[in-house]
Amino acid sequence: MQEKPRAYDHKEIEAKWQKEWAKTGIYTTKDGANGADGEGGASEGAEKQKCYVLDMFPYPSGEGLHVGHPKGYIATDIYSRFKKMSGFNILHPMGWDAFGLPAENYAIKNKVHPRIAVEKNIARYKEQLSIIGFNYDWTREINTTDPAYYRWTQWIFLKLLEKGLAFQSYEPINWCPSCQTGLANEDLDDGKCERCGSVVEKRPMRQWVLKITDYAEKLLEGLNDLNWPESIKESQRNWIGKSEGAEIGFPIEFQHGQKPGLIPVFTTRPETIFGATALIFSPEHLWVTLALDEKHKGVLNNADEVRAYVRQSAKKTEIDRTNIQNEKTGITLDGVWAINPATKEKIPVFVADYVLAGYGTGAVMSVPAHDERDFAFAKKFNSSIKEVVVPNIVDKRNPPVVGKKFVERKNIHAIVKDLQSGKYLALKWKNFDWTTFPMGGVEEGEDVVGAAMREVREETGFKNLKLVKVIDGQVRAEYFAAHKDENRIAYTTAVVFELVDHEKDEIKTAEKEQHDIIWIDESKINYENMTHAEANVWRERLLVEATSFAGPGVLINSGKFNGLDSSAEKTRVDIVAEVGGKIVTRYKLRDWVFSRQRYWGEPIPVIHCEKCGVVPVPEKDLPVMLPEVENYAPTGTGESPLAEMHDWVNVKCPNCAGAAKRETNTMPQWAGSCWYYLRFMDPKNSKTFVGAPQEKYWDPVDVYVGGAEHATRHLIYARFWHKFLYDIGAVATTEPFMRLQNVGLIHAEDGRKMSKRFGNVINPDDVVNTYGADTFRLYEMFMGPFNQSSVWDTKSIMGSRRLIERVWRLQEKVIISEESTQQSRDMGEGTDVKKPDIKKLENLLHVTIQKVGSDIESFSFNTAISCLMVLSRELENQTEISKTTWEIFLQLLAPFAPHLADELWAALGHHRSIHQSSWPVVDASKITQDTAKIIIQVNGKVRGEIEIAMDSSEERVKEQAFLQENIQKWLNGATIKRIVFVKNRLLNIVI
Repeated sequence: MQEKPRAYDHKEIEAKWQKEWAKTGIYTTKDGANGADGEGGASEGAEKQKCYVLDMFPYPSGEGLHVGHPKGYIATDIYSRFKKMSGFNILHPMGWDAFGLPAENYAIKNKVHPRIAVEKNIARYKEQLSIIGFNYDWTREINTTDPAYYRWTQWIFLKLLEKGLAFQSYEPINWCPSCQTGLANEDLDDGKCERCGSVVEKRPMRQWVLKITDYAEKLLEGLNDLNWPESIKESQRNWIGKSEGAEIGFPIEFQHGQKPGLIPVFTTRPETIFGATALIFSPEHLWVTLALDEKHKGVLNNADEVRAYVRQSAKKTEIDRTNIQNEKTGITLDGVWAINPATKEKIPVFVADYVLAGYGTGAVMSVPAHDERDFAFAKKFNSSIKEVVVPNIVDKRNPPVVGKKFVERKNIHAIVKDLQSGKYLALKWKNFDWTTFPMGGVEEGEDVVGAAMREVREETGFKNLKLVKVIDGQVRAEYFAAHKDENRIAYTTAVVFELVDHEKDEIKTAEKEQHDIIWIDESKINYENMTHAEANVWRERLLVEATSFAGPGVLINSGKFNGLDSSAEKTRVDIVAEVGGKIVTRYKLRDWVFSRQRYWGEPIPVIHCEKCGVVPVPEKDLPVMLPEVENYAPTGTGESPLAEMHDWVNVKCPNCAGAAKRETNTMPQWAGSCWYYLRFMDPKNSKTFVGAPQEKYWDPVDVYVGGAEHATRHLIYARFWHKFLYDIGAVATTEPFMRLQNVGLIHAEDGRKMSKRFGNVINPDDVVNTYGADTFRLYEMFMGPFNQSSVWDTKSIMGSRRLIERVWRLQEKVIISEESTQQSRDMGEGTDVKKPDIKKLENLLHVTIQKVGSDIESFSFNTAISCLMVLSRELENQTEISKTTWEIFLQLLAPFAPHLADELWAALGHHRSIHQSSWPVVDASKITQDTAKIIIQVNGKVRGEIEIAMDSSEERVKEQAFLQENIQKWLNGATIKRIVFVKNRLLNIVI
């Protein structure tokens, strides 16, 4: 056995190994198919499979890291170390996303140039990261503000421009009054600037736009092949928002008889066009803008009012405008009508802010009977409501009889409530097992109310009725009417009355012989208790305010299409053809507003020439360098501060050599992060953005780790650029990131987000200084499932520290020589010395090898650490530990606690780092299946373990767990909310 070790000094040990790793360069990645560095887990010179592990690279803020930031970095470090020891050639780089609003706002606030601020912040971040012991290959470090880097960002923009995917637009965009710049839709959070929280405005402005919409379908299709969390893929699908529908032209007619043309309308429900009773424009619609300009005076009778409404709408967020709960606003375009192309009827035209310019064509046909928002709008503005789709129900108890004729009827059901009893009037039929409302057909010349009153009087004699309402919407029902021996197709309307009193007239004998009057509770108005197939619909509509019917059914009031299934594809196609429309696919995704009216960003490499128009900067002149300026604060005028840099702005046109000006808008922060993963593959290449051999070898990223908040920004943008680069032959793969792992947030001890504003930030430097980097790494990975949020608890970190110290003490028990180990065992024969159970230990050792490896692969770091804890306790119970067992244990620990592992590995006489050794191999023959060790957790923290028969049931495991004194102490009579059971592995009690 070794001598008793000195006290564990994390400061000395961690500084020693960080210096040694930097000196030997063991984390420097080798390019090429071999990837052999002579020191990896695979044999020297052998061909290695690559594994590209990437963090979403950080924006280096002036506030530095808090303990929540390194969580994802620790995870990728563990994973990449494990893969390297498993024989893979690893690329695990780090760089800085340093352009954009955050860096510039920080610089403005602190009165320091953005470049100087960024350099200082990067140095601080790098210092903080270095003490945690990451295996980054710093020879590949990149910075998006480096001209050698953004030269290629500009080159990619020029390629987008060349292919028609970059263009100038003058439409209203999202303007942040605080950041004083335009923003993309993806930069908004509930209609507010994601960075500063200000409510954005709509402001017409010149800007550059990227046609990401041209890639909407490719972006959707590509999701199917990605190993990403389903929630992230669904977020992207929803953001892209694919809709199948039709585009239909509505003719416009002015009050003086002019017919200026057709307004295209996109609808996902073209089958309802016969029910379109208004045309509604978004306030931003181009036609509205044109109708209000000076050239079109006299078109509108209320132009000033419309102009005021448009201005008011611009102050609202899209969230407010589209909130279904908010009261609808709008204004008619007095003097303008549209023509419904299906009915040829004139219908009014409105402007309403619940219609968005970015959806479809920015104009919608209003079908109030079948759309909730249109219904609310029609009710408020007294627009007509025309029903064209009704629910269709086939009576299951009285289905149509084959061979019997079908008779169509227009029916009423009279729903009469007795105010005294609160019950409803019904008829119990004598010759049939029926319970119905008073009912009957609507005769020629009758309206539904008159027909309903007549039926009540004829069938019950009650004559004093007060009309409450006609329930909106008919129901179509198919059934066999036994009393008439015929099949019926009934279009039924329900009319609701209150019974004023019980005064009634004598009814005919024939009616008395057919049914008795009964009274039923409201709860009995359903298909279970009544004969009406429509009963459930009436019950639902009786209890709610009038609304629209948005479901499928049968068409009515639709000319030659009456009676057809509204949801049938043929019905939709035929109606679209009938009105001269076309079937189209639309997307909710909007083109990417790519300009920022700010200083700190990549210059957009184009020149504006009065003669030649927009001229791309020649590739030989790239990069277009960002000039030094004295005043970099935003102007708020829609122009960047660069506009005042006349020596920089005024240039010669590359085409005609005439006077021209540079583009003064800059690129958004997202530009540099769209392709940075490619540059890591070949960061020093001055001839191209990435060499073909390097890209072919390393692409795509195998594991990408970062926050879920980037689902509909960076992750969509980067996929778009990558697919474009693939289309022009610049990369060999169609997707950049094959596997995505989201990292859960770490909240402060008070449960809130860590922020200087709250005074609850915990600096990782302090934690590492007090407890050590290895303890910090273990604790962050042990807090709970990696993708779930957790709360920092300084007291709990001592558990991870105790594990480190336990492992440090275990080296005392290690027998360096296997011969000595056997002698020691022999000496134990016939004495009181406890003999180790070799079989049991070998079983646990190889179970742990298997479990830790699979848990690292699945990012289940907390359970991997639990297994290491179990094994360390078993080793602690041993009188001696063989060198082989100890080496395997250290190798399993190495990805998690790299400094400690390398220190103990070197103490065994190894001259190369443990991180250059090979991952232990499981010996299946040494894994017995008789018993299983079950980790017992309370609220995700290990509080004990039990050994029990393999494959024991959850009930059996719970029974044994609850007998444990330590578990009882932690439960202490608390209410158990749920139990998570993983057979043969884990029981987690949530209280």
